[in-house]
Amino acid sequence: MTTRAEKALANRRRMVRAAYDRFCENGYTGTTIADVAADAGVAVPTVYYTFKTKAALLGEALGAAIVGFDLWREPPPEFDTDTLLPWHTWWEDFLAAPTSAAALEICLANGVEILRRVAPLWPAVQGSLGDPESAAHVAASLQGRYDSYTEFVNVIADKPPGLKKGVSRRTAADIMDALFGGDVYRNLADRGWSHARISRFLQHLLAGELLG
Repeated sequence: MTTRAEKALANRRRMVRAAYDRFCENGYTGTTIADVAADAGVAVPTVYYTFKTKAALLGEALGAAIVGFDLWREPPPEFDTDTLLPWHTWWEDFLAAPTSAAALEICLANGVEILRRVAPLWPAVQGSLGDPESAAHVAASLQGRYDSYTEFVNVIADKPPGLKKGVSRRTAADIMDALFGGDVYRNLADRGWSHARISRFLQHLLAGELLG
């Protein structure tokens, strides 16, 4: 039997996915809660009750694009890498990798798939910055990305042979944050690069910068 909690989670995921599709197609200002409710097959008050605001809905759409729509659940009140990073199905393999190169390969191969989902949403994210509440959500998400990259780097650096000589953990996190984002992926895709080419390029670039 399906429990009430399971039904609520299924509804949440359906609304988040509908919001993602609408935001990708129509942008932030062009998307309405009524549109999302209709696409998700729920009443408008249900969307408001669950998310409160369109800005919060965008934040969850971004989070679900990062984690995966089938894995998304109600996020914790504050971003916490210890809580959120294990949501990734590849996290345990990443932690268990025997070398820094193997760990980075797992991180980047899965990370590029995340960027593939985030990239179509990026124009809506940028278009939402005129909304103060949404701007706060975006700032928190970007800080969360940097915190996650810092954790990735710490794991990679602790495995043999570690980071490239002369590259500190802080510098490695800065490099990942600058080069491994949905905005970079979208810029390359808009120039006609295939997903496979973007994946090869980013993995080669970051492996060279972080590991040598």
